[in-house]
Amino acid sequence: MRLGRTATAAPLGRPASALHQCVRAAALLGAIAFSFPMRADSPGDSRAYKLAPGDRITVTVFGQAELSGDILVDGAGNIALPFLDPIEVRDLTVLECQKLVRDRLADGILQQPSVSVRISELRPVYVLGDVRTPGAYPFRYGSTVQSAVTVAGGFGLPEVVQGAAVSEFLLADERMRQLTVQRQTLLVRRARLEAQRDGTKTFSPPAQSETMEGNDIASAVANETDVFDAQAAILQNQLDLLRAQKPRIQNEIQALNAQIATTKKQLELVKQHADQYSRLVKQGLGLANAELQFRLTEASHESELWRLTAQVSRLQMDIGELDLKSHDAAAAFKRQVVTELREVRDRLGELDVTLPASREIRDVKLQYASGLVRVDVKRSISVTRVRNGEAMVFEAIETTPLEPGDTVDVRKLLPRQAPRESVSAGQPSLQLYQKGAAKAPRPLDMVAR
Repeated sequence: MRLGRTATAAPLGRPASALHQCVRAAALLGAIAFSFPMRADSPGDSRAYKLAPGDRITVTVFGQAELSGDILVDGAGNIALPFLDPIEVRDLTVLECQKLVRDRLADGILQQPSVSVRISELRPVYVLGDVRTPGAYPFRYGSTVQSAVTVAGGFGLPEVVQGAAVSEFLLADERMRQLTVQRQTLLVRRARLEAQRDGTKTFSPPAQSETMEGNDIASAVANETDVFDAQAAILQNQLDLLRAQKPRIQNEIQALNAQIATTKKQLELVKQHADQYSRLVKQGLGLANAELQFRLTEASHESELWRLTAQVSRLQMDIGELDLKSHDAAAAFKRQVVTELREVRDRLGELDVTLPASREIRDVKLQYASGLVRVDVKRSISVTRVRNGEAMVFEAIETTPLEPGDTVDVRKLLPRQAPRESVSAGQPSLQLYQKGAAKAPRPLDMVAR
């Protein structure tokens, strides 16, 4: 005979004592009382609820403490009891589970066992997304999306995310300031390059932006002015050095021309003497060797004349090369200026595209950090529910009823348009900050408010 039968079964053929009858009556009353489990804090009826993995139930076997206790429904939908194989209770009601446990115990373990099953803890509801305290929360009958969000602290960013939003805003604000300073600096540089391209002696910086600090624009103007003066001085010195060589060469040309004139005169005299002496030789009054010397002297003067003429031509070519070098120096400077001007214009075009997006990002992060996102904010709510082992996701509203194990995902819908139009009204501090007023509050002070 099994242990269960010896523990509870009365001897056959013997009438039950009065005490035993009282105990059996009490057990039946307890079974009846536990046959209708109900949570004290739940207005609904749990009898129709079907068990699922994650639920915790309390199994009470009268007179058998070792077979009683809180049991968690595992992932396969089973529960484990001593002396029994796993019992599948998935998709069973509490009453069906109670009957199944009683039948399994009565099958060779206990005689006429009194079993009570009740739900001690339902699967929690999970709330995540745009709520203050995301996490898992106990399910209560009658729970809706609104009550779950309320338990999670209400709509809004978690404290950790709120602190991160302040840091992100400060980074976005610094990024915005850097881009603004960079754009204003490029505008000043463009004015300087255009003045150098046009050959003017000075340049006029553009008008100062309202959102840029005076020190920044003054520093940019001073730097570009120094560059303008330095490059103009370098170019002028280079041209002066080239031009300074021209008078020297011209003086050499004049001296050579004078030597050429003198050589020509000497050549004429030599030719006259050579012709006269040639006539004397023909008359027999001169020597042939002397005539040859006169002819050699004439050739030497002619050679010197041609040498001087070639040297003058070479010096004239040097003057042309100096003019060409001066022109090349000015042209190279202009080409460099035009190249830099094109690069500056390209970068300005990129900044004109980047700045509006950076400004919108900065304003959105300012709303996150200062709590302005709570004004006219639209949210999407989705609920993930598991049925028959399959997860389904559907859109929900605040009054949508929830079931145990539901996952509520709250998402904030960010505006597509610039947020300043929708939130600037009634927010003077934000207006001052966006307009760059002289006494506008600092971003960190605005966030602290």
